[in-house]
Amino acid sequence: MTSGLDALFLRRVATRLDRGAAAAVRGRGLTVDQWRMLDLLAGSGPLPMAALCEELSLAGATATRVADRLVAGALAYRSIDDTDRRRVVLGASERGLEVREQLSGEVEQAQTQQIDTLDETDHGRLVRMLGPVAGRADTA
Repeated sequence: MTSGLDALFLRRVATRLDRGAAAAVRGRGLTVDQWRMLDLLAGSGPLPMAALCEELSLAGATATRVADRLVAGALAYRSIDDTDRRRVVLGASERGLEVREQLSGEVEQAQTQQIDTLDETDHGRLVRMLGPVAGRADTA
């Protein structure tokens, strides 16, 4: 490999960020996957399960379990898709939106602490460099 950037390296960085998120959301009884799904729903509005699976890189069964737990905790709701009555969509509830609002700063701070060896300039540079790569991975 010539770039010095490999999958294991990126996985380690992602794991560190997940540790930060887990520490921040654990007190609310949430897992990292639940947090990610809630955060996505709060930011995008209701989505069908297929879109959630794709956006979060989760298997269908895993996404369903995560959604079930969010619904059971009154953080999300299921409804019938207006455009396709055969499809169920998941949306963030009012309570879910409140929890996301309360936790988003804590999650960001905890994740930043996991990679605190980067100064603000380098952190911004990393985000700008990896953003297009993440976008390409979604279409691959």
